[in-house]
Amino acid sequence: MKENLKRKEMRLTFHICCGILLLFGCGSDETIAPIEAEMPNYFPDAVGSRWVYLNPGGTQGTLEVSGETNIDGKNYRIFKDTPPPDDTELRLLLKPIYYRVTQNHVLFLVGGKIDRFVKNEIPNALRDEFAGLDLSVTVDSITNPELTFFQYPLIPNSKWDALNLKINGSITLQNLALLQIPFEVVMHITGEVIAKGPIETPAGKFDEAYQIKYETEFTQTLFSESETIHDRQTTWFVPHVGIVKSESENGASELIEYSLARTAKE
Repeated sequence: MKENLKRKEMRLTFHICCGILLLFGCGSDETIAPIEAEMPNYFPDAVGSRWVYLNPGGTQGTLEVSGETNIDGKNYRIFKDTPPPDDTELRLLLKPIYYRVTQNHVLFLVGGKIDRFVKNEIPNALRDEFAGLDLSVTVDSITNPELTFFQYPLIPNSKWDALNLKINGSITLQNLALLQIPFEVVMHITGEVIAKGPIETPAGKFDEAYQIKYETEFTQTLFSESETIHDRQTTWFVPHVGIVKSESENGASELIEYSLARTAKE
């Protein structure tokens, strides 16, 4: 008697489940959308991933995710650039040593690069005025500024402030504390997705590439006089692959080969 009751309960449960499936499945024209890949894979960040580029002049450069570190409680991946870039160029802010990928952004840690660039650029601006004198540049501490390389989702014609930063410092002449000249630097970088479409590089053909334009304004104020340096760089980014091309007034760099390591989640 008990076994018959159990069999009836099982048949009832089975019919109820079938009814639910028919009601919400076969009776609807909608289909369940596939689950997209996890966002961090959108900008490859697995340690061991490697990209090789053909640079202007025929030289080759390699970019590799070589490790990870924690800075001020935030986890960063480490980019190893071979050969090492010249940090005295303004556009090198877009080639980070440390970066991190969140659910909404790709962020570059640029404090060290800004410090080195300012300490190189300010003496250049004063070379004629103080020829033959010893100059030392001190930059006030800035707390690990991050540059927003881009934000999700990438949408054509979208624009954002990648970096907006004011820096103060001083120049000391002949190592004399009484001969100090204050200065101010303002850095403003904007990013904009200007196109989406296919692209072909020596590494292959890619159906979906986002063309992103970065415009930089570097304004330095000395003796109440301001001078602004402008720079522009365009990057082509392919989701789940990385940067496949970069172009500036110095020429273009193109991806010639790459290998992506797998993350622990994969």
